[in-house]
Amino acid sequence: MAIKLTSDPRYSKADVPPALIRSTLQIARLRGHSVERLCRGLGFSVEELSNADMRVSYRQTSQLIRRVQQVVRDPALGLSAGSRQTIISLGLPGLGMLTCRTLGEAIAYVAEHEQDAGALLHHRYAAEGKLFSIEVTPRLYDPELEPYLVEEAFSCDVAIARSLIGAHFNPIRVDVSYAKPDHAAAYGAFFKCPVRFGMSVNRLVTDARWLEYSLPTYEEFTCPFLQSQLESLMPRRLERNDLLESIAAHLRAHLDEPRALLETAQEFNISERTLRRRLADLNVSYRSLVDQARHERAVDLLRRTSGSLSEIALATGFSDARNFRRAFKRWTGMLPGDFRRGSSPAVTAPESALSA
Repeated sequence: MAIKLTSDPRYSKADVPPALIRSTLQIARLRGHSVERLCRGLGFSVEELSNADMRVSYRQTSQLIRRVQQVVRDPALGLSAGSRQTIISLGLPGLGMLTCRTLGEAIAYVAEHEQDAGALLHHRYAAEGKLFSIEVTPRLYDPELEPYLVEEAFSCDVAIARSLIGAHFNPIRVDVSYAKPDHAAAYGAFFKCPVRFGMSVNRLVTDARWLEYSLPTYEEFTCPFLQSQLESLMPRRLERNDLLESIAAHLRAHLDEPRALLETAQEFNISERTLRRRLADLNVSYRSLVDQARHERAVDLLRRTSGSLSEIALATGFSDARNFRRAFKRWTGMLPGDFRRGSSPAVTAPESALSA
C-alpha cells in the first residue's frame, strides 16, 4: 500500500520561507482574484507573508498552489510564476548573489542557502566538461504537483540568471520527467531551447562558460563585508511544525487583544478539544506559545522604542504595567527597566516553544 503524503512528518514541518506562495499569489492577484480569500484557512494571512521570520510547510504551500490552479486555470501557471521571480524574490540569499564575483559563485552561494531561499525542490549542480547542469528532485513524492514545482523552479533559475547577466542567457536543453503537457509550446517560448518530456530526470543544461561571466554588481571592497553581514542575518533555524508556526504568527498579530484557546481554534476551523490534543501531542501548551509571542514582542519593544512600560504592557496583551513586570521577570529573571538599561546585555531568551 502506498504511504499517504500526509503521513510523512516532513509534510507539516514549517521550515521554508513562503517564497513560492508569494510568487503564486502574485499571479492570482494579477488575474483579479482575492489573495486574502485564497489564504483563508491555511494558517496564515496575506500580511504575515511579509514577515521575515515567517516559515511555512509543504502542506500549506501545496494547498495554496492547488487553490490558485483551480481559480486561475492557467496550464502554464508554474512558468508564469517562476518567470516573474527576481533577485529580491529570493530574499537574503538573492541579495547575497549580488555580492558574488561571477555567475558561478552566485549559483554556489544560493545553493548553500537553498532552504533560506524557500526552495521546495532539492537542487543538484554539476559541471562536466563544457556543460553545467541543474537537476531538481522533489522533497516529497507528489506527482500531481511536481510539474508545477519543476516549471516554477527552472523558469525561476533562468529568470534570475537573465537578470544577473542579461537577457541573452539561454540553456542548451531542458529535460523533465513528466509527460508532454498541452502547453508544451510555452516551454520553448520561455527557455528558447529544446525541451524534452518523459525523461528520467528533471535537468536544465547550459554552457559551462556562463559560469565565468562577471556580475556587474560585484565591488571588490564592499561585497565581502556585505556578504558577511547577510550571513549573520541567516541563522540556521530549528525545524518547526506548521501548526505551531501558524498559531505563533496568529498570536503575534493579535497580542494587543489576546486570543483565548477557543478563539484561536475557531480561527483554524478546528474544535478547542482537537487543538488542545494536537498541542499536547507536540508537548506544547497554548500558554507557552502565548508567553513566547509576548516575550519576543516585549524584548523588541524595550530595545527599539522609548515607550513607557504601561504602553509596552498594553502592546503585549497585559492589562497593566505591574502584571507585565511580573511576567517579564518570570521570562528573563530581571525587570524590564533593568533590561532596557542594558545592565545584563547577554540575557538569554527562554527556550522557544516552536522547536517541536
